[in-house]
Amino acid sequence: MAGPLAASFAGVQTCHSVHLCPVCMGKVLAVRAANVQAAADGLAAAGYVLALGTNTLRHYGRMPYGTLRDGQRGGLVAVLHDAWKGAYGSAGRPWRRLRDGYGIVGYERAFEDTWGSESGWHLHWHVLWVLEVPADVTGEERQQLLDGFRRAVAATWREAVLGAGGHEVSTKCDRPNCPCGGEGHGTDVRFIGADEEGETARYLYKDGDKGTAGIGLELTRSDFKDGRRWGRMSPLQLGDLAAQELLERGEPGPLVEKYRERERGVYKVRKHYRSQSLNKLIRMLEIEQDGRSDAEIAADEGDGLKAVAVIPARTWYRHIAYHPGRRLALLRATESLGEAGVRTLIESWDLVWDRDVLPAPPEDGTDTEVPAEPVDQAAVLVPAQASVELTEAEAAAAEFRRRRRAIAEARPGEVEAAMTRIRAAR
Repeated sequence: MAGPLAASFAGVQTCHSVHLCPVCMGKVLAVRAANVQAAADGLAAAGYVLALGTNTLRHYGRMPYGTLRDGQRGGLVAVLHDAWKGAYGSAGRPWRRLRDGYGIVGYERAFEDTWGSESGWHLHWHVLWVLEVPADVTGEERQQLLDGFRRAVAATWREAVLGAGGHEVSTKCDRPNCPCGGEGHGTDVRFIGADEEGETARYLYKDGDKGTAGIGLELTRSDFKDGRRWGRMSPLQLGDLAAQELLERGEPGPLVEKYRERERGVYKVRKHYRSQSLNKLIRMLEIEQDGRSDAEIAADEGDGLKAVAVIPARTWYRHIAYHPGRRLALLRATESLGEAGVRTLIESWDLVWDRDVLPAPPEDGTDTEVPAEPVDQAAVLVPAQASVELTEAEAAAAEFRRRRRAIAEARPGEVEAAMTRIRAAR
């Protein structure tokens, strides 16, 4: 299938994994980000107070990721979840005190994890808090209420982490001009103004490229975010380095083991969660939301796409799916030249057009003739690109591909540099 900016496969099975699959992750998080941004805009317009928060754990390189599996529960991921339940679980007394004392309407929570060669696994929550502050509470009184909420969230989290078996979270900081104000980094709560609601989605679901303005584009591109420094990396960056290590060594090494540890640890972890009370409020305010499940979103093939070719199952499994690089090559050929690019590429693999790969059926249902003679390769690749005047959309697509190629060409050097630094740190 081909659209104005990119090509994709349709009719294939999806895994809808928001933790491990870059394709499904991008689709699902783009929708979730759009939902939370629309909710934040609507809630702020209705007069509710919004705050963005982070809840973290003290962690060291020796600490395991852990798991939530029955009978094996333990590690950092179990502490993170148990601490949240102890601090903000709806049945707990600490939560009732916070809710009643500060007018908490509800929250939306997103899970995030990174790994560093020195600091180990860093698991944390990003949270959107929604408060209802009475209109007659203004000025200094209002500020005192909000400051009290921030301190209460931190104190509740600190006690809950200890109760869940974790190390005491950071409560002090001596870094000059640090945003924490010297109160440590166990929690962070920042209230946002009426002109900042649009940053909510970027904050909660920031697995995408931070430099892209559009939230949907940010979360669906393959150039996912970098770590804050070379010593810490996102899960997909860890996967890149693990694959590189496997190629270099010919056998699993420490990076592969770390990736597998996370792969096992994210089982049963909910990437995103919205409290029932907040869902009820959003429905009452009639804020439009996309209510599809992760599986439905991942399986969505999108609108505005046109079929370019049909690949029978026998060809897909024998000649494409299990041959490294061929799926990506097909997408690039489709983006560049459409059907002509696909035909030229599959013929270079000694496949036969109109037998191993079929032309797409016409949209009006009528039959079309396929040329009996194979298309000359040079005639497709060179003149087709040089002689056609590009539209604005095609020019944007070409620029997007150029930038993506530049990123892809730079990646091996970045990976090698990161591998060198990791080896040197051992």
